Amino acid sequence: MANPHHLARLMRNIDEWNQWRQEYHEIQPDLRETSFKGAILHRVDLSNALLNGSDFSQADLSEALLNGADARGAIFAGANLSNADLQSMRLQAAIFSDADLREAILTAADLRDTDMCRAVLSGAELTGTNFCDANFSEADLSKTDFSQAQIKGARMEHAYFTSKA
Repeated sequence: MANPHHLARLMRNIDEWNQWRQEYHEIQPDLRETSFKGAILHRVDLSNALLNGSDFSQADLSEALLNGADARGAIFAGANLSNADLQSMRLQAAIFSDADLREAILTAADLRDTDMCRAVLSGAELTGTNFCDANFSEADLSKTDFSQAQIKGARMEHAYFTSKA
């Protein structure tokens, strides 16, 4: 369950939230099991936050800082995560169907058993990411870097690939 004080602070003003995060970086925000459906969270700092089971469907998380956050089982269906930093996130069983992850940084993230159907990951940095048993059916994986990524058991039917140039 989310901390109501953290949730109220975030929903009040993104700039104030980000300033609070800089001042109190040792606090781990607890926003578990919260609906952010359709929310405008552009450039929000949710690094190292607890986001387990939260719903970010159709939310704008472009350029957001999510590095180190725990979002296992979270829903990002149709969300805009372009240019977001998702490094070292725990995202097991998360749903990213139809999400926009263009130019996102997912280095060393754990995305086992995730649903990436029809997601756009064009130009995303995927180095060292664990995608075991993930579903990339019909995803746009053009110009991505899968160096040292784990993809055992991943489904890639009708996924679109081109090399990173």
